[in-house]
Amino acid sequence: MIGQRIGRYEVRALIGKGGMGDVYRARDTSLDREVALKVLPPALQHDRERRTRIEREAKTVAALNHPNVVTLHAVEEIDGVFFLVMELVDGHTLDAEIPEDGLPLGRFFELALPLTGALAAAHARGITHRDIKAQNVMIDGEGRVKVLDFGLAQSPEPPAAHTDQTMTIDSETSREGVVVGTAAYMSPEQAEGKPVDPRSDVFSLGVLLYEMITGRRPFAGETRLSTLTSVLRDQPRPLVDFRADLPRHLGRILRRCLEKDPGLRYETARSVLYDLEILRDEVISD
Repeated sequence: MIGQRIGRYEVRALIGKGGMGDVYRARDTSLDREVALKVLPPALQHDRERRTRIEREAKTVAALNHPNVVTLHAVEEIDGVFFLVMELVDGHTLDAEIPEDGLPLGRFFELALPLTGALAAAHARGITHRDIKAQNVMIDGEGRVKVLDFGLAQSPEPPAAHTDQTMTIDSETSREGVVVGTAAYMSPEQAEGKPVDPRSDVFSLGVLLYEMITGRRPFAGETRLSTLTSVLRDQPRPLVDFRADLPRHLGRILRRCLEKDPGLRYETARSVLYDLEILRDEVISD
């Protein structure tokens, strides 16, 4: 598709590939701006039910209008190509920011608060992301956090075995019997194919925050199956095992996010954000 024109969009470069389709840098010739086009795979383009679901969720996501959420401009079909038109973010993914021993506490708050705020805004509109992970968070050229793929974290085909990619066993994204998400970041209910809600995102957020501050994920395995088993059975190691400089309350926040029982977690990211902001203010005042 590189070098081709789809309607008013000039396709310039391939910038990403994934289960939900290929992402291209393009120029919107009508508005004279750079955009990202996510071209959905053929299996989705010819599945009316899936397309309808994506279009419905895309409308909800487009209404978010949050500075830390990648803007979805449009859903279009031109010349048989079904694609999403999104804000183009030039930058790097969050995983490139995380050192082996974790982020300094100040930098952790700089990234964690806008990330959690974006998720809180989505939850307030009834949107569950389903695939929060470091690779779905970008830092743009001005240092702003941008969360990708809200409401669109599903894949038409399961990935190869022994990978840490997004997994899906069916087109539905929240009904029983379906596994959607990335193994190391999955909530226990996702790992068991149960319905998910914002509390599942809270668990995945807890995994990511833990990784940001320690440099390690709380659940791991050599294969996808062993990783899922770790999610279901293991308890995360205390933060003090990795760093003695961290406030105890941060450990309490992450433990609550990472409760196996959804009923014991924060209900939405808004409550996580509230506690993180209080902790940040306490750290600054000290």
